[in-house]
Amino acid sequence: MIITYQFDGNDELCLRFGPDDTLRLLILPPLFDEANRVRHLVVECARALAELGVSSLLPDLPGCNESVRSLDTASLSLWQAALITCSDQLGPVTHVASMRGGALLDGALGDRQRWRLAPVKGGQLLRTMLRTRIASDREAGITSTSEALMETARAQGIELAGNSLSPCMIRELDSAVPSDGSAIRLVRFADDPLDADGRLKGAPLWLRAEPAHNPAMATAMAQDIAAWMRG
Repeated sequence: MIITYQFDGNDELCLRFGPDDTLRLLILPPLFDEANRVRHLVVECARALAELGVSSLLPDLPGCNESVRSLDTASLSLWQAALITCSDQLGPVTHVASMRGGALLDGALGDRQRWRLAPVKGGQLLRTMLRTRIASDREAGITSTSEALMETARAQGIELAGNSLSPCMIRELDSAVPSDGSAIRLVRFADDPLDADGRLKGAPLWLRAEPAHNPAMATAMAQDIAAWMRG
């Protein structure tokens, strides 16, 4: 079901799945171009959760998807404020599931229990997008460096991987890290050497050049989330 929440004078869209009388999960996908590559996966995970009796919310962030706001006016702090508003208006939200850069935002929702898939620092996302920009410039016969691009980005904003990012977004992203907490379940892929509480089979879809879907992965994510929420 498509519903809305009101933030900063605009109606922002939100997908709602599952029954209304159960624990409610807020889902935070990856950010920027990574979000486009896994949109199908995230939606199918939410549908699988609904079949398991878990309700969830998948909100559009201001400046993303169907939002009327321009992305170049957004920042991480603005997105966090929007999530607080969404939770207040459409909740109660009891749990949060975030993926990759979405974990940079989940701390805004306080001490709610959190499930994270392969969280990443903001600086790492930024460096990945800078490398994509440098490669694109090279193909166009333009010589650019990450240092020069960052100087421009901090002063006047920049377009990276098809995203127009403001100076405020660049500064916040460069220093952002997932927040700490005791009630966090950390999930990674099977070949990831970093510590984790759980593992998923398969390869990260956000690394693909084009959007893709993996039904088995969506089901496995939903099963892990549902088991975690039910303790």
